[in-house]
Amino acid sequence: AYKRQKKTQQPRQADGNNNGSSKPVDIEVDVLTTGYWPTENVPPCTLPGPVNGAIQLFSDFYLQKHTGRKLSWQTSTGSAELKATFGTAPNKYRKHDLCVSTYQMCILMLFNEKSSLTLGEIRTATSIPDQELRRHLISLCTPKHRILRKGSKGKAITSDSDTFTFNADFTSKMRRVRVPLVSMKETSISGAAGASGASGAVGVGGVAASGGDGYTAAGGAVPENVEEDRRHLVEAAIVRIMKARKRLHHNDLIAEVTKQLSVRFVPSPQFIKKRVEGLIEREYLERDETDRRVYMYVA
Repeated sequence: AYKRQKKTQQPRQADGNNNGSSKPVDIEVDVLTTGYWPTENVPPCTLPGPVNGAIQLFSDFYLQKHTGRKLSWQTSTGSAELKATFGTAPNKYRKHDLCVSTYQMCILMLFNEKSSLTLGEIRTATSIPDQELRRHLISLCTPKHRILRKGSKGKAITSDSDTFTFNADFTSKMRRVRVPLVSMKETSISGAAGASGASGAVGVGGVAASGGDGYTAAGGAVPENVEEDRRHLVEAAIVRIMKARKRLHHNDLIAEVTKQLSVRFVPSPQFIKKRVEGLIEREYLERDETDRRVYMYVA
């Protein structure tokens, strides 16, 4: 119903746009009750204008259908796909689809207006929490995914005056480029102790960090609060998928959960299986009586 309404509203929006330069932004929204979301309470960041427009369109539609409800946007758990153009001459332009987190999207969109920004300017414009901002910026400056160039030497971001410049020379063999997050541990490493392997580590947003049993690049222990946040993230993904699909084989569920969370971190199959068993115990899911590897959603 929302897609049909959006199609009817977009032509009217285009007619009211004199220069015709504005392009609609497509968004996919997962609407869950508060109890299904992770317990972390992260304030929403400042989203780009076109994204806010798409959010407002969805909010108007949803609140007309469901009176008395309130939508709280969890910008720390989203992902985005950006169409980016690199190169310095028209005949040498290279186009890539960048698969990034919502925070990374907010950062990169700023470089449509200016080619160089400081850490302080980016923080003011996006309202992303400082530790997460540093982590997402470092992820955009790794050797394999150097979409931004950091002005200071070393891996660490040392001050608000550190500059970041859009790297028009970025290249990749792939048209579709997924930009993984470095671990929180690597974010806090000082410049003198810079460790290798940042481009390959994948972390989780919010207050959580990378590392842990079966899905860490460094092999270190996971802090208890990080483990708790990851359990909630995996369980929320499982419930979203099963609520939509109703019935799913174990291997298909593992693949779907891994795909949904890959932008944030990569849980091991064993970790996902434990969360499935926990949801079965709490009667969110049940096993098929004829095939124990098939799960069914309990309404």
